[in-house]
Amino acid sequence: MSHLKVENLSFSYPVGDGRHIVLEKLDLSADKGDFISILGPSGCGKSTLLRLLSGFLRPEEGQVTLNGSILSSPFPEGQMIFQDTNQLLPWLSVENNILFPRFRSLLGSAEKKLSENDRLLLETIMDKTGLLSFRHHFSAQLSGGLKQRVSLARAIFAQPQILFLDEPFVSLDAPSRYELQNLLLNLWKKGGWTVFFVTHDISEALILSDKMLLFTGDGKGPLLITNFLESPRDPHSEQFRKEKLRLYSLIDSL
Repeated sequence: MSHLKVENLSFSYPVGDGRHIVLEKLDLSADKGDFISILGPSGCGKSTLLRLLSGFLRPEEGQVTLNGSILSSPFPEGQMIFQDTNQLLPWLSVENNILFPRFRSLLGSAEKKLSENDRLLLETIMDKTGLLSFRHHFSAQLSGGLKQRVSLARAIFAQPQILFLDEPFVSLDAPSRYELQNLLLNLWKKGGWTVFFVTHDISEALILSDKMLLFTGDGKGPLLITNFLESPRDPHSEQFRKEKLRLYSLIDSL
């Protein structure tokens, strides 16, 4: 049985006296540990699909199921990271922002009441995400890249089954984006989560994901494509360049 399954999914937005169809009768399945990029031009429905998969939107028709159970709202096994770097609670430290999803009723005494296992998990995640020396900082003291590290650490500490990421690195400078792409890949390989990653950047999708859900911009709905490039993927290689050009040819515009 698929980990997450989409059946006959349809969704549209009201436009004037009519409706703008974003998705129509979509079927999709993801196995545990899949890394799927949702790729396509701006306005094609990438973020809408992510919100449907994560329970933030409800479909007009069809259903989304997780391990056989129908989803109708956001669920604790799924953690969302948005592109906005100002997702953190500004009155909480880095450490308490990470703790917040699981220990919000205990803040600011949460750190005193953590079990030994949770304390070890917190320290490990902050170490892996490079945040140990920033644990007592507040969001106003952090760069955009560090804020996204905290958002990623917070999602991981919640011990999710699925990560939903909506262009989380799009506003970052190139070095920060490269560092966080590598960090996400390394954490995913060790954590074994299922990942849905929205991007409009073909290179980013090819570097990160094993499967790509490609919106073609022609109204026919997304195509599921397997990434056969071997890991680690070199964006400067001839094979990478050819695959990038092939994907560009499947999209009307970016």
